[in-house]
Amino acid sequence: MTEKKAFPSLGGKRHHRRNARRVLFHFILFAVLGIFLLAGGIFGRVQLHKIADQELASARQSLLSGETSDVMKAAAEANAADNAERTKISSGLSSRSRSVRNSVADMLEAGKSNEEIVTAIVDTLTEAAVSRLTGDDEATAALKEKVSADLAQRRSALIGEALTKVETAMSGMSLGDVRKGLSNTAPNYTFMYYSPLMLIVGGIFLALGLFLGYVHFFCSFDFRIKVADIVEPMDYLLPFFVGVIVFTLYPTVRVFIMAFQERYKLSGEFAGWGLGNFNDVLFGVNTKLPQALGNTFIYVLLTVPISVALSIILAYLLNQKIKLRALFQTAYFLPMVTSAVAVGMVWKFMFNGQYGIINWLLGLFGGSKIPWLDRPEYSMAVMVIYGIWDSMPMTIILLISGLQNIDDHYYTVAKVDGAKAKRIFFRITVPLLSPTIGLVLIINSISAFKVFNSVVVLFSGTPGPMYNMYTMVYYIYEQINTSLEYGRAAAASLILFAVILAFTMLQRLIQRKWTYN
Repeated sequence: MTEKKAFPSLGGKRHHRRNARRVLFHFILFAVLGIFLLAGGIFGRVQLHKIADQELASARQSLLSGETSDVMKAAAEANAADNAERTKISSGLSSRSRSVRNSVADMLEAGKSNEEIVTAIVDTLTEAAVSRLTGDDEATAALKEKVSADLAQRRSALIGEALTKVETAMSGMSLGDVRKGLSNTAPNYTFMYYSPLMLIVGGIFLALGLFLGYVHFFCSFDFRIKVADIVEPMDYLLPFFVGVIVFTLYPTVRVFIMAFQERYKLSGEFAGWGLGNFNDVLFGVNTKLPQALGNTFIYVLLTVPISVALSIILAYLLNQKIKLRALFQTAYFLPMVTSAVAVGMVWKFMFNGQYGIINWLLGLFGGSKIPWLDRPEYSMAVMVIYGIWDSMPMTIILLISGLQNIDDHYYTVAKVDGAKAKRIFFRITVPLLSPTIGLVLIINSISAFKVFNSVVVLFSGTPGPMYNMYTMVYYIYEQINTSLEYGRAAAASLILFAVILAFTMLQRLIQRKWTYN
């Protein structure tokens, strides 16, 4: 028999042609993006230079008059024997301050050099220094002659000293300082502030576009296909990576940097680098961090074990073959899709000391009304009760998923051997469910360490009735929103991160001892 020849597949050729066109599409896309970003960066840079020139001109005028006046004041007052004489000299210099500033502005407009302006100021202030030294007594005349002679003798040195101070101060003014000092409301703020980033990213995109253009127009078809095979997965991964970089990686790195920038402001200014933020947060006067750490640890240690234990029991019951099982599962999951603020308001009414349903239920059993939200000794109980209820829905769903992955053969064999339900639960269900239990313990612990919404909603925006329920996240929020101490908030965030990481590692270490394999 003769073997039949297979017809050539056309799908591969169409795929290759489509991939080859992908290179052309990306050439156009990257080139357009690169040109747009570069144009925006160049535009922002030009606008930034304009503002820098304006600020430099203003700073030059201020420095010329200010620094020269300071030099002359120090030199003239050095000749005074007492405070009275020093006051007269200072008064004479101050009387010419306005005229000096005006003359500096006129000379700058006329295009005079710094040396010419400083020389004119020195000569003017030499006369001003002795203008208030009037009187017929010999002491005043001697002082006037002494000051005049001293300033005249040191004229060149004073001019040089003032010029050096002015030029040193002006050389310290950089374009980066102007960019950081921009106001958020300034026109074209985005282009100016992010111009360096736009120029870098735009250059990268344009370089990629030019490379792909070269590949498309000057390289062989096979090489274009190889490049297209590399580019294709990037189309699907790039949006994810952009989201991770912009919304996760950059904020994380920025917070880490801010934590070591003392007295950081949103304008980008900060007092200096160091551990001052950590010192203020941990040991500063009236710091609430120790209280916040203590409350958070107590909340985690009470909420997480109780919620997980109750969730295991409820998940086990909901996983049984009972009527309306889907309805019960949906009912337990409903709080997950409900607004946290709305649910918190409902719980706030339930905890109301006068007409809350919880006190009403206690009254049915003869209990007295408890001021849940008004007394600090009940604040932690309120938080724990609400936290247990709030964390159970997701925990139950995860545990039910874990229970459904347990093979039914284990239960069949146990029942054949005559094992009772309690023994089956503790000897089969719990050991086989241990990986899922470990997962929900970690998830619930991390969530409990970040408790914030319940504090704000239950206690009307304050951390407890006597400010006794500070938590870590509420402390960070207060540092940002109330104190405007962004560096301290960043430092507290790093401390919280370290605590969560250590607690999670400890849980993982413990789980290795009892997780069923």
